[in-house]
Amino acid sequence: MADISREVMTKKRIVLLTDCLADLAGGAEKQIFELARGLDKNAYEVHVVSLDCYGQASVELIESTGSLLHTFRVVRVYGLSGLIQGLRFFKFLKNNRIDILLTYHFSSDMWGTFWGHLAGVKTIISNRRDMGFWRNGLHIAAYKLMNHWVNKIVTVSASIKDLVIKEEGVAAERIEVIYNGIELDSRFRGNDNRSFGNDNSPFGSDNRHLSQELRNQLERKRNDILIMHVANLKPVKGHYYLLEAFAGVVTQFPDAKLILVGRDELDGQLQNLAQKLNISDKVVFMGKRENVKDLLVLADICVLPSLSEGMSNAILEYMLAGKPVIATNVGGNPELVRHDFNGLLVEKENVQQLKEALLKLLGDKDKRRVLGQNGFSRVKSEFSMKTMLEHYCLMFKDTPRNIKILHLISSGGLFGAERVVLNLASKSNGITSFVGAINNLHNPHLEIIEEAKKLGLKTIIFDSKRKFDFGTVDAIKKFIIENKIDIVHTHNYKADIAAFVATRFTNAKWVVTNHLWHSTDQKLRFYEMIDAFVSKFAQKVVGVSAGIKQDLMRKGLKADRLVVIDNGIPIEKFDHQIRNESRRSSLGIAPADCAVLIVGRLSAEKGHEVFLKAAAQVVKNVQNVKFIIIGDGPLREKLKEQARHLNLSVYVIFTGILEDMPAVYALGDILVNASFAEGLPMTILEAMASRLPVIATDVGAVGEVIKDHVTGILLKPGNDLQLAFNIIELAKSKEKRQRLAQNAYQEVTKHYSDSRMAERYKEIYFSALK
Repeated sequence: MADISREVMTKKRIVLLTDCLADLAGGAEKQIFELARGLDKNAYEVHVVSLDCYGQASVELIESTGSLLHTFRVVRVYGLSGLIQGLRFFKFLKNNRIDILLTYHFSSDMWGTFWGHLAGVKTIISNRRDMGFWRNGLHIAAYKLMNHWVNKIVTVSASIKDLVIKEEGVAAERIEVIYNGIELDSRFRGNDNRSFGNDNSPFGSDNRHLSQELRNQLERKRNDILIMHVANLKPVKGHYYLLEAFAGVVTQFPDAKLILVGRDELDGQLQNLAQKLNISDKVVFMGKRENVKDLLVLADICVLPSLSEGMSNAILEYMLAGKPVIATNVGGNPELVRHDFNGLLVEKENVQQLKEALLKLLGDKDKRRVLGQNGFSRVKSEFSMKTMLEHYCLMFKDTPRNIKILHLISSGGLFGAERVVLNLASKSNGITSFVGAINNLHNPHLEIIEEAKKLGLKTIIFDSKRKFDFGTVDAIKKFIIENKIDIVHTHNYKADIAAFVATRFTNAKWVVTNHLWHSTDQKLRFYEMIDAFVSKFAQKVVGVSAGIKQDLMRKGLKADRLVVIDNGIPIEKFDHQIRNESRRSSLGIAPADCAVLIVGRLSAEKGHEVFLKAAAQVVKNVQNVKFIIIGDGPLREKLKEQARHLNLSVYVIFTGILEDMPAVYALGDILVNASFAEGLPMTILEAMASRLPVIATDVGAVGEVIKDHVTGILLKPGNDLQLAFNIIELAKSKEKRQRLAQNAYQEVTKHYSDSRMAERYKEIYFSALK
């Protein structure tokens, strides 16, 4: 009995607070119900609290999950009922010794956070579940005020996280992205789920009869192609644009039929529009339905042309049903729909794009099947209810302690090492990260600080007046002491040397990441010799490739202090970009041109001179081609002169430094990395995530990432003829470009995500502290 009592006493007591539980078909309400049901009741005591009503969410339904339901009827959170019910809620929190309070929707966020803070709840977690299309300046100001009392904010997509950082000024490390989960249904198998009572139907016999009944209601004929949109009929869901696009589709596909499922909140306006467009006989308004899954099994194409979205449960259900999806490129949609992988993305309010996407899928049954299968596989692996629950449980667990880390770099621009720092600092959940830059006043580069601020990260600048400034070291030391920094994590030789000295006078531990030693001249070799010596005193030294680890061991570092961690990138940031032809045109790239990109600092080790020599051979064999050189550096003028000398001026475009790299990769058809020395290049990983075929020199860790002629093409450094041959081959073969790009995307998604990298580094941090 004593053991049981101890077990009960150690349960975490959680409140899930929402404005209203009237309709469990709603996104947030459904997720609350599933969270309440899924949390282990041996570990958690769960209370579901509704401010206004519970409607369909009866006491019996909620308590069937093993949770308790409570209602505090608040008419206005700022009115008398808000005060009276707030005092009741305060007492409830105290009496039940609530450990964690999760709030959903604006009223609950405000009211619940206020009373939860007064009651001394240890952990308050607020939710942001949409892109805030309803919010105005007062809402944002209220959130900014209440955020001081919130320990963590959960967003259901990375795009909402970015919005919260931008509008509310919340630091990135306080925000946790947890995607909505969906209960996997054994009836769906991800194949072509159209059911005509055949043996391949994903349903059993009872469901086949039900589907037949639904087909009768839809007046469906065997050859009909059903386009389905599941959402209540209201302006934000984009029905107007869908009807206009559909009107342009039925002239080419008379067997197409549009099914609209959802409660009519527009008083018949859409029905009138369908009549005006002469498509009333092709559009079926189903109204609100409880059997959405039975309807989805009959669909051929599913659409969501919303003007704003958070994380769409409708898209998750489409994917679970194995259906190809056409969705607008808003909110969390592109995190669910990867363009041309499990669906097509279009810009919001763009009738022409929506029409073209519909025509593309209506005319290609095989493509519909492949996109649907890809979506089904993805929802199973990434968006299951089990995955969502695991993320919540990890968040609820106590972090050993809030570690503080200073990432320190002496930056020369926004290149690979800088992007690793930003990705790592953004993904280190449970860790407070500072992005620090040594500002060399003789050659200032603070791009990493500017980018860190955009991401909502904490930043600090240490000015340096000379090659090595003891004043800089002293400033770093003071910052470590004043901010109680646990670990200084450095990312190049000048930062390494400064941290080596500064940490001698503090209790902070020191971790080094070696991205690459270039050794291109005598001066750099001298610096790297010093770097190798001081790195021996670090608690841990990370190499971004096995080759770098071997190099460090040859320099005398002990194997037990060395570890290899692959660089990681935010896959979702790169994998949904749509080609912008107007931007290509503004750069001088014609629609028919094959654009060959090279990205990096314009310096000798990056191989731009070899790239231009290869270009001179390519233009003799390929008519429509452009070579885009992205970046800046000391060789800029020399390279321009080389391009003129090789008669390449009309073919080569120097863009300088560009900031929006996902959009940049979307401009290209091929990426080239011609470097003589590399660690693990971020540009290659980013291009692979962007489904851009890569030709790269086999240096550093490149050969560990790229499998020759499988996920890209490898060549020897300095060989301009071999490079030219491979560019010509890919420029002439779109099929090979697509095959390499798809294989590369699968490889980078599996092995090189920033989340995976961050978890590996977190292990290193805890090890260093021990």
